[in-house]
Amino acid sequence: MQPLRTLRTEKRVEREVRRMVNELSKQQRKVLIVLVIAILLGTGRLGFSAISRGAVEVHLVKPVTVAWPGTTPDEPGFSSEMLTLSTAEQEPDKPKADQEAVPSTGSAAEATLAGRLDPNIATSEQLQTLPGIGPVLAARIIDYRETVGKFVILEDLLAVKGIGEKTLAKIRPYLYIKE
Repeated sequence: MQPLRTLRTEKRVEREVRRMVNELSKQQRKVLIVLVIAILLGTGRLGFSAISRGAVEVHLVKPVTVAWPGTTPDEPGFSSEMLTLSTAEQEPDKPKADQEAVPSTGSAAEATLAGRLDPNIATSEQLQTLPGIGPVLAARIIDYRETVGKFVILEDLLAVKGIGEKTLAKIRPYLYIKE
């Protein structure tokens, strides 16, 4: 049995709600009913879509074992294991940062040279492996090179919408231009 005080409080709240509903105009009541129905339908739709979604797919990926160039011990996520690369694991043919042109011939399959990409022949998937480059920016790079022409120097990438000085500085260590 509920205490008398609780019953009085519940009755008082019920009377107050009825008074408030009675003060609403006919139009306001209609709007309130439509909103409640919309909320209920939306909640039901979300529940149904979660149930009908089916099994979740899991894609396994190869773990990263080499740190990005420029990673320093001051940055979060740095571990001492990043410093233990042997000289055999380091890329001996990797051009210096100030070298931009590497003479070579080949196709999109050979777009990488010692882990670096040529933006003139790299595929969208290859471009998306660069830091800060997603599917939209990769598509813009490919569209630019198909409409305007090949990139002669890496600074030509600055003409692509979405690539500024900071983005170019992030991706420069991963790119080279074939002559």
